[in-house]
Amino acid sequence: MKKALSGLLIVLMITFLAACGDEEGSDGKKEIVFNTMELSPTFDDYINGMIESFEEENPDVKVVWEDVPAKNIEQKTLTEASSGNMSDVVNLNPRFTKRLAGEGALLNMDEAASDYKDRYPEGLWASGVVDGTSYAVPWYFTTGGVIYNPEILAEAGFDAPPETIDEAWEMSEKIYEETGTYAGGYTTTSWQDLWILFPTYGIDLVNEEGTKAAFNTPEALELLTERKEYYDKGLIPDDLLLDSSLASEWYADGRLAWWVSGPQLYRQIEDLNPEMYEKSKAAPFFVSDEDIVYSAIQNLVVSKNTKHPEAATAFVKHVTNVENQLEFTDLAAILPTNEEAASDDKFLEGKDSEDPQEKGNYYSATNIEKAVDMAPPIGNANEINTILSETYEEVLLNDLDPKEALDNAEKQVNELLSE
Repeated sequence: MKKALSGLLIVLMITFLAACGDEEGSDGKKEIVFNTMELSPTFDDYINGMIESFEEENPDVKVVWEDVPAKNIEQKTLTEASSGNMSDVVNLNPRFTKRLAGEGALLNMDEAASDYKDRYPEGLWASGVVDGTSYAVPWYFTTGGVIYNPEILAEAGFDAPPETIDEAWEMSEKIYEETGTYAGGYTTTSWQDLWILFPTYGIDLVNEEGTKAAFNTPEALELLTERKEYYDKGLIPDDLLLDSSLASEWYADGRLAWWVSGPQLYRQIEDLNPEMYEKSKAAPFFVSDEDIVYSAIQNLVVSKNTKHPEAATAFVKHVTNVENQLEFTDLAAILPTNEEAASDDKFLEGKDSEDPQEKGNYYSATNIEKAVDMAPPIGNANEINTILSETYEEVLLNDLDPKEALDNAEKQVNELLSE
């Protein structure tokens, strides 16, 4: 334990010194520190290769790569940012991106990378937007899909999976009645998906100014009331409501008719039950009338206090160029955020595939224009998501009246935004 803590302290000290260092390194080069989340050692060759090619093109720049555990990167970055010593380029999710942007810690990428903005779908570029300004460049993303068991559907009288969320719930009720198997019309892998469900139906979580809650609407009440009705009918099991990570096991065991998840996770089913994977098929993500899809996005941000904004921004552009994004997708089950990269023929190869992951990747890549980050464009996005998840539990598990629950959630969010 002491050895582990000592190692962590050394890493943090190196980061601190690198961030606080002189404008140039001892060799006279501009030094920028690049933080990623848990990509080492799996992607060492890839990351080091990108750094090497960038340094060859920019001989006056030295890139220092530091890979950080996902559980530590937010606290590490927040601590550094608060003292003005944040690493130059950091890999963050949209919600934490927005928190740091709200605290004035990030470089304006609408200005620094203005020539890159048009290369991305609007929904992905918006993943770094706070108060109308973007503070991030999208690096890679995954989006949802559906892997389903055609045998269970056939037993309930269906020859195809649903296309919309509403159809999914209608079919779920029939499937449960006929087979005792669960399904559901979810918008993400999490079964506590209120913070994604509302935007999926066009319900904003906050107003345009980001000063007040905007989700307490008749449409939201109807959605929450419907979910409570589905729960009371037995369509939402407590085990999965409280721990949605069990869903892959339930699907592999034949207790779910379909599993809403990103195609990059479908191989989990093959590992758990090869026979189940063999007979499974892939389908596009369920949508509402808004026809948008929740996406899990990873961003690259630049510290506002970097001593080398041009070099740091140039490195971000290098990491996210077409060639490097496509190479990354060869190594991991992810999708490129760059529209040109996403249109590469490799993503069309799965169109006629019988393999669920390959077919799922095809559906995801061809739906890139529907991909949207649904976290509100403010610094308090994480806290709002937590409030809505707790609200969902209170209604389903503790019988709190849906209207009262939304009123309470609205009050909490308004208090949060007034701080």
